[in-house]
Amino acid sequence: MSAAPDVILLRSADDEAPDRYRAAFREAGLRAVCEPVLAFTFPRQAKLRDRLAAPDPYAGLLATSPRATVALEQVFASHEALADGWADRLAYAVGPKTAARLRALGLRARGDDTGTADALAARIVKDDPDAPLLFLSGNRRRETLPEALRAAEVRFDELVVYETHARTDLDVPARGRASWLVFFSPSGLEAVTRAEGVDVQAHRLAAIGPTTAEALEGDGHAVEAVADEPSPDGLVAALQRAGARSS
Repeated sequence: MSAAPDVILLRSADDEAPDRYRAAFREAGLRAVCEPVLAFTFPRQAKLRDRLAAPDPYAGLLATSPRATVALEQVFASHEALADGWADRLAYAVGPKTAARLRALGLRARGDDTGTADALAARIVKDDPDAPLLFLSGNRRRETLPEALRAAEVRFDELVVYETHARTDLDVPARGRASWLVFFSPSGLEAVTRAEGVDVQAHRLAAIGPTTAEALEGDGHAVEAVADEPSPDGLVAALQRAGARSS
């Protein structure tokens, strides 16, 4: 039987190996494992196909997460000609990962250096698109970006292309010698709360950022580490600082 992990990451592993977070912890001498807490469905592919088949009313499209690009990938895979109609239009993304996936589809991605909804909204407002954007969102998206665009009178046509659901079949290893449980979103807390046999209090808790930390604390949990920036290095540093304080 393998030893219990030092760090349990409540997230899906990267599509391409090695996983960035596991690699960062390995370099720090810690063994980390990934345990996905969310499941995704794409129930509106027919509607998305219809919108993509008529690009003329749009200045471009807007994808707020890698999951939104998965919906695009699925439609383009079965209707390759549709991608041509969007090749000369802008494709806005929140952060480098989503932007890279849009480029892989042959789209003119912008937003690598934004990272947040506020920053992306500022970029879009500066560009001042002359037609609406096709906004590909999820069922749990926040109001930050839509509100900023409305305030600046930037037009958009929103289509919810994926839905996020908390898994109930989590397999969280028992506490090891250090055993951190790292949350990457408030949805992770929902999944852990609903799952059977997961004892949150048996672990030291960490969060990828302040919003997730607030959700944990609001539910009565003590958070020992919060990453200064939502990145592998930022998370490793946060756990190392917390470890130094408790030693």
